[in-house]
Amino acid sequence: MAFYTTNFLEKRRRWWMRNIWQVQAAAGGTWYTGDIQKKQLEGDKIVIHAVFPALTSLATTVTSLRVLDIDGQVAATKTENIKKAVGQGILIKLELPIIEQEV
Repeated sequence: MAFYTTNFLEKRRRWWMRNIWQVQAAAGGTWYTGDIQKKQLEGDKIVIHAVFPALTSLATTVTSLRVLDIDGQVAATKTENIKKAVGQGILIKLELPIIEQEV
């Protein structure tokens, strides 16, 4: 049985989405900031598409992703192993679920 109302959770999701500021990718020991192309709610998830033009000219491996909020705090992180060649672009799709789960 859910404790929070549907309206409250929807309001919190919209608040979280507005407070997401940046998506960054680590490659070669450096953090690169992506350009957010899409940021919207899809059901109970915030869906973000980000591209990284600064990485297009590099042959590298993306080892980590992170999402920053408007205060510069890390909101979410994920370890990755994305290998790319020179000339390949990177489009990252993140799905951040915000759900109530009974414990």
